[in-house]
Amino acid sequence: MATRKKLYYSEVEIEKNLVTNGKQWMLLENWEEYIGYYHSYSSTREVYTEKEWHPKKSKVLVPFKEKPKSYFNYVDLVSYTRDSGEKRRFSGPSRYDNFTSPVYVARIPTPKELQEGIMERYFLIKRNEKSIRTPIEIDQIQAKTYNDSDSGINQFLYELVKMPWKIQGPEFDVFDGSILKIPGVVDTNRRIVDRFSKNFPILRKVLTNFREFSIYNVNNAY
Repeated sequence: MATRKKLYYSEVEIEKNLVTNGKQWMLLENWEEYIGYYHSYSSTREVYTEKEWHPKKSKVLVPFKEKPKSYFNYVDLVSYTRDSGEKRRFSGPSRYDNFTSPVYVARIPTPKELQEGIMERYFLIKRNEKSIRTPIEIDQIQAKTYNDSDSGINQFLYELVKMPWKIQGPEFDVFDGSILKIPGVVDTNRRIVDRFSKNFPILRKVLTNFREFSIYNVNNAY
């Protein structure tokens, strides 16, 4: 029987009736690949089996990893214990030993991103300082380590934000009367920042150049 992190979750925090066909999630209790219905909680990043929460049937899911059994045996040995039959991580600093510190990267759009007109940006925000600490922009290489078990970016300390960013098109929205015909770079990026800032207010303070990485930004070096 699993225990959730919070006693109460609002409906907007819960995504129900999700389905995985494999290679996406695995059961924490035995590291076996999971196929079937599941649900998730956006506020705590928890994922459980069943279409919605069931206090007896729901089990903890973690991101799928294609690793040998010996790897998971080692992870269990150094990172987990069992409390009343439930598998839990050890508390204390020892589990953070192998995490790496994020390194700020001054992004430059790739030729593919320039061709497609949109790029994906990655920001790390400290979980307990979402409104005051400046986010760290990283690259895709670092972002891919975010869900590694006890290595890569420390997912317990940081929250990873993946944000699309428009870099091609007209500078501003193009309308035909009241109908939006072509989304503009500036207006689109402003909408993106507004949307992500609902959960991460600091982004509105640091992402103020909506022309960044586009041809309309005179400071671009490429």
